[in-house]
Parts: sequence; C-alpha cells; structure tokens
Amino acid sequence: MRLVLVLMFFFSTAVFAQTDKTVIHSEILNDDINLQIHLPDTYAHSNDFNYPVLIVLDGSTQFEHVAANVGFLSTYAIIPEMITVGVSSNQRMKYFTPTRIAKFKDNSGDAEQFRQFLEQELLSELGKKYRTSDYQILTGHSLAGLFTSYVALTPNSQFDAVISISPSLWWDSDWLVLKSAELLPAKRAKPLRWFLSMASEPNEMASAFAAQIKQLQDGLGANSTGNTSKQLHWFYKHFPDETHDSTPLVGNIEALKILFAGWNAVPEIAVMPLKDLKHFYRQKSDEFGYEFPLFAQQYNVYGLKATYEQKTAWGVEILAEGTRAFPNSEVLWDSLATAYDLDGQLEQAIKASDKAVLLAKQTDSVFLNEILSQAKRLQLRAKK
Repeated sequence: MRLVLVLMFFFSTAVFAQTDKTVIHSEILNDDINLQIHLPDTYAHSNDFNYPVLIVLDGSTQFEHVAANVGFLSTYAIIPEMITVGVSSNQRMKYFTPTRIAKFKDNSGDAEQFRQFLEQELLSELGKKYRTSDYQILTGHSLAGLFTSYVALTPNSQFDAVISISPSLWWDSDWLVLKSAELLPAKRAKPLRWFLSMASEPNEMASAFAAQIKQLQDGLGANSTGNTSKQLHWFYKHFPDETHDSTPLVGNIEALKILFAGWNAVPEIAVMPLKDLKHFYRQKSDEFGYEFPLFAQQYNVYGLKATYEQKTAWGVEILAEGTRAFPNSEVLWDSLATAYDLDGQLEQAIKASDKAVLLAKQTDSVFLNEILSQAKRLQLRAKK
C-alpha cells in the first residue's frame, strides 16, 4: 500500500516544460536549420545545474513524442533529465547519406558535413545559450537512422550515445555495413553506447540490418544485449509488431531504457541513504564515461520513497539537499514538508510547506492546489 501511495504522488510531479523554437545558420552547410528546444521543468529551479543534451533528427515529426517521453521517464528517475533538441531540414537525403550516388548526385553524400555541423556548431551554440553538460545523445529513424549509424561508427564522434531506429543501412549497396568492418576496431575519441532496432520491415531493410548486426558480433564478439568492449557498447532489438512508421515511438522509449539500464539507483521499493546514492552514481561514471550529479527528480523520487518506506530521516536528508541544489523547486519543498511531517517535525514541515506555497504562487505552478492542500492540513494540525 505504501508503494501505491508513493507512485500516486510521483505521478503528480509529471514534467511541464518550456519549448523554444529558433533557427540556426550553419556556416558548414551554408543552410538554415530549424530547431525546437525542450527544457525540463526543473531548469528554472537552479541557476547552475547542467543537463545532458538529446538531439532528435527529423524534429518536425519526431521531436514532440521523444521530448514528452524523456520528461515522463526522467520524472521517475528511469533516465536522466535532459534538454531535448529537435533538428529539422528539408534536405534530409543530402545530409543523412554518407556517400554520393549517381542517381542523387546533387542530393546525397553530405553526412560528414552534417555531423560536423551538429558537433562543432550546434552543440557549441546550445552550450552558449543553455546550461548543457558534456553528455550528448543522438537519435534518428530511417534515413536519419542511417546517419546516426554513421555517427556511431565514426571514431572521432563527440556523441556519448546514439540511437538508430530502423536505419536505412541498404543505402548504396550496404556501403556503411561493409565500411563498419574497417571502422569497428578503430580507436575512439571517447566511449560510445549504440542502440539499433528494426521493426517489421522486409527485404533490403531487414537484410542490411541483419548484416550490420553480424558485423558487430563478428567485430566485437558481442551478443544481443551488448558487449564488453571499452570503446563501443552496442545493443539491438526487434519490434516485429511495429511498422516502419510506428516504430520510432516504441523504439526511442526502449532505446533510452536500455541505454540507461541500471541507472536508477532505486527502481523498486528498496531505499538508500544519501551517501549511498552518491556512491552509486560515482560508480556509474566508469560505465557511462560521465559522472551524473543527482537531478531534481531523483531527489524527489528517492527522498519520497525513503520517507514512505519509513526511513523518514533518510527522506529528510535527501530532500533537504535537493532543496539546496534546486532552491526554486516548489515540488521539492512540498515533498520535504511531507518528509518532515512523517518524521515528526511539524514545525519544520510548516516552514518547508510555506516555502513551497510561496514558490508555487510566484510561478503559478500547476501543483498549487495540492501544495495549498498540504499547507492547510499542516496549519490545522499545528492549532490543535
């Protein structure tokens, strides 16, 4: 019953985030690229916290569902909170294909230039305007999946993780599949995690994908769940019940869950004190090549779980640090009030609740009614 109550409360902390739309001019491409930038709700809760970046290709069709699912998964600490960026261009064949072929000689083969645009121009510009961290993920579907596969196999890529949903690896007579035999053993600039998937696509889509998986298995000695290479960790999955058009929705969710499998320190009802949580994520830095600091949603999830599992002192400690790291979070202050209350510290609970109310009113928070309800309940108890 306690777990049900916790999950009900967690659900009330779903993300409502800001999305910016803009255009960036690329000197490398000599082209204007449309961007949609989705900031986590917690972005405004701190002045110095930096977020990983997830680049979504074909942003005009794929951005919204990916951004929404990142928000949902990160709310429950299944994956990190991220800045999600949709990238759109009307020259997708030109930018997403790694070779120039006669049939499309003026409209193909600029994948390397597009990679340089993403890594040298886009990520740099995002870092100037937003608080981005040094952990970047790239996702693409179909031709964009061919491009992300090209990026994954490029030894000097600056991306930390890549997602290739139903990639068009058949391009130019399986050129990239054949090239991968040469690229797989190359020394990389940084370790990379690569997720590939295929839906119910027949013929050349399926055969090229199967050939790529065999190349990965032969070249890295891996199996379907990943490998032991320190340079390239890869994962793949089939979605036989999905079509080419439906698979991006399911594929991106599964990709993020697999890429961050084991990242959630407390996936069920077992709880940890703050020092153990920090130790857990320090250990994860070896696995991911990056030390993820605790995010606002993690403080909330882990603190409330500890509180409702009768480890109220742990809950107070976790949530109190959360309010120090994210002092403008009305949700964390309200959760801290809950922890103080269940720990028998009514006076401290009222102080935390008052802070939550103040912030919720200042920002016209969607959680204002729930926060006011707890504040009223605590004040009535104090008068008894």
